[in-house]
Amino acid sequence: MGFAVVVLASPQISPTGLLLLLAEAVGLISAQTILAGGRLLTRDDAGFHLPRSWRRRVQSLGIVGVGLVALGLAAFAVLDPALAETAALAALSLALVSQGFGRVLQGTGVDLPRWLRGSTLGTGVLSVLLVLLAIAFNGFALTAFAILVGVILIITGVETVVAGLHPTDPRQFVLLKLVLFSAFYGLILINWIDLYGKSVPAYGVWLILTYMAPFGVLIVFEGWQSWPLATSLGLLVSLNNDLGYFFVGNLIFGFHVPLGPWIAGQLGLEGSTIVTTFDAGRLTFDVTSWMMGLSIYVRAAVVGLILYYWWQHPGEIVARSAPPPAAT
Repeated sequence: MGFAVVVLASPQISPTGLLLLLAEAVGLISAQTILAGGRLLTRDDAGFHLPRSWRRRVQSLGIVGVGLVALGLAAFAVLDPALAETAALAALSLALVSQGFGRVLQGTGVDLPRWLRGSTLGTGVLSVLLVLLAIAFNGFALTAFAILVGVILIITGVETVVAGLHPTDPRQFVLLKLVLFSAFYGLILINWIDLYGKSVPAYGVWLILTYMAPFGVLIVFEGWQSWPLATSLGLLVSLNNDLGYFFVGNLIFGFHVPLGPWIAGQLGLEGSTIVTTFDAGRLTFDVTSWMMGLSIYVRAAVVGLILYYWWQHPGEIVARSAPPPAAT
């Protein structure tokens, strides 16, 4: 996912530099496919003595083989970036298609949980379709291909994070859905408003209330004891807003803001440079880079701690649709 941010933020660099970055990103996805196949190969029951084991072995070798092909094609673009741009992009396209088929093959594995099989299969099919559609409508255009790789990296990154968390309780899936909704809400819906609609009186206060508004429903259904979860999700929305503001503006809404200096300012690396102004009606003050960076780090720590607690205690995520039984 970090690679996706870099790729999506880098269309303005030189073609050679962007090709190297794309090749490294595709190589990263390919290595993940190889590791997935290797994990199946190391199982104790991966021998040849049963037909089912034969199937597992062939499937595992197929995943590893596809990953190696994709990795080799990505290396081809890395080792000789001076090749014609179209040739290098063709190699990366083949690598992505190979990797997509590898995920499809991985998604047919009976050893994976059903939810992960469906997710992996869907991600593989979507990756192949995105590559084919991008080529059909844009040819081997470098900028379009960069956006394509960024999208695929985000999708596979989210899936990999979820798989690594290994949810086992249905309420953990509920928590994951809430986190994904918060990310979408902050990145797309809030940024859409924030990029264009700052004429509202006391805009800063209105924005904070907008962060928190959807999660008031949690308190209504779960009771006041769920306020830490609701607060953490609202803070997660604010982080997606503050860290994704111009990424979304450039990618979706046609802005052309240099992202390097902007993100440095958001992360506190510009010291006392003013990065925004907080409007609370009669109270208005300038926000410097170090103030913004400090607030981002504190919010990230709070969100991480609270979500970790709820992940470890999913039994507390229970809707209270009826009053507790009367004491006898």
